[in-house]
Amino acid sequence: MKKGESELTIASVSYGIVASPHPLAADAGLAVLEAGGSAIDAAVAAAFAHTVVTPSSCGIAGYAGTMIFYCAERNQVLAVDFNSRAPAAARENMFAVEQDADGRTRVPGQANSRGALSVDIPGTVSGLVLAQEKFGSLPLNAVLQPAIRAAREGFPVSSALANTVTGLLAAKVDDFPEIYRLYSIDGRPPREGEILRCPELADTLERIAEAGASAFYEGEIARRIVDTVQSHGGIVTLDDLAAYRAKVVQPIHTGYRDYEVFTPPLGAGGLTVLQALRVLEGFDVAGTQGGAKLLHLLTETAKAVFRERLTKYGDPEITGSLTEYELGEELIQKLRNEVAEGLKKPSKGRIIAPHPSGGTIHLVTADRHRNVVSLTLTHGEAFGSLLAVPGTGIVLPHGMSRFDPRPGWPNSVGPSKQPLHNMSPVLAMKNGHPALALGAAGGRTIVNSVYTVLTRVIDLGLSLPDALKEPRFHVETREPVWVEEGDEELAAALTRLGHEVEIKPSIGILQGIEFNLETGSAHGASDTRSPGKVAWR
Repeated sequence: MKKGESELTIASVSYGIVASPHPLAADAGLAVLEAGGSAIDAAVAAAFAHTVVTPSSCGIAGYAGTMIFYCAERNQVLAVDFNSRAPAAARENMFAVEQDADGRTRVPGQANSRGALSVDIPGTVSGLVLAQEKFGSLPLNAVLQPAIRAAREGFPVSSALANTVTGLLAAKVDDFPEIYRLYSIDGRPPREGEILRCPELADTLERIAEAGASAFYEGEIARRIVDTVQSHGGIVTLDDLAAYRAKVVQPIHTGYRDYEVFTPPLGAGGLTVLQALRVLEGFDVAGTQGGAKLLHLLTETAKAVFRERLTKYGDPEITGSLTEYELGEELIQKLRNEVAEGLKKPSKGRIIAPHPSGGTIHLVTADRHRNVVSLTLTHGEAFGSLLAVPGTGIVLPHGMSRFDPRPGWPNSVGPSKQPLHNMSPVLAMKNGHPALALGAAGGRTIVNSVYTVLTRVIDLGLSLPDALKEPRFHVETREPVWVEEGDEELAAALTRLGHEVEIKPSIGILQGIEFNLETGSAHGASDTRSPGKVAWR
């Protein structure tokens, strides 16, 4: 997206807001607010609506999600972790590995990302239902009605969905005929604007609305999931599904300037966001005045924190939480020194990671009681495993792709293990009050996108909408640095500073809500890198 090409959707309100990357999902959340629901109710309603109207990005069997929220009644920030788990029969050497021409590890035939062996235990239904039943104010059945209605009556196909069905599912129809049947119309890919109906998914959502998460993880739906997976050579069992539980967890946090920034713990991506902020606190970010000097600093920071992420992080039940060490002064000072050296001469790095992938949504909500939710859901890559369960409308997850397929690494495959993922919803508090709720879609670009916007708001004093308009970057441990198109001088300036630059059409899709602590008003922003919406009342 070119800088300033189009204006963001902004609302200035003091009652309730939903910011979402799809208008129908934003409207679903707003309808629940208007019915007397809380920010949690609205977030869950919008999330379930997303599983219908953005099915390539997330689904009720999406492999994972995570949320951070402020509960005004308790004056407490909490998180819900609904990361997926590997089947109990998973083993660290279950996938063959080889290297591609760039030296990246790959699995032949995409066995860990497409098809039955890529399927793990999905967390989405458990996490959303847990959050709503524990912290919501409306009956679950009422909260799911917008999603059920969209699935039953149909919704206009977006250009993104039409393109994905045409470009991906049609090409894979011989291997995955059921998912093509679900998202085709009269045997062909849908056209933008056509109405797509999902009656089988509507039936499944109605069962969840009536019986809760057990309708998904036990009984007929669970049996159909297992039959489908095992008949195609997968290893998920009924016991795996029945044992799954999402969890309410304590968030991790760190101070940054005058703010306290909260995010869910590992295996989410937020620890890397916090570590980047800790590193940046040792530099004069405001003095860069934005532009190439800021991206030069952020690029070297990203390299330092991704070296930690890609070599040490994994399931916290195996590695430990790592929070105290990774945010501790000794390591942070070491990373600051690495960044300082990189500012003199950009480091080239040695670790080669897979290319970042998309297939994620982020949404934020706030209600009149000042409850605030920042929630991310994902399918990983588009449509997850591509394996659909006949008669249910369910597309199964490919959470096994989030593990390192090589044995012996912190994020290697293991029985009932949680994979490392990149979702990084954040909530920044100031003087004990919510000041900014934020999150992103975009694979591993999520991490860099989130702390980049935070620094532009906190250090440079930009409003959230203005911060979202600014160009973004992405790099991990080695260059090239990805930079968004539209600012040729920025790319040229980074090149002069010693970086290898690669231009990308866009990086990350963010949603956020910014709170004015003096007036009590709230401002929602939906990134125009996607046709989203801010709905309010």
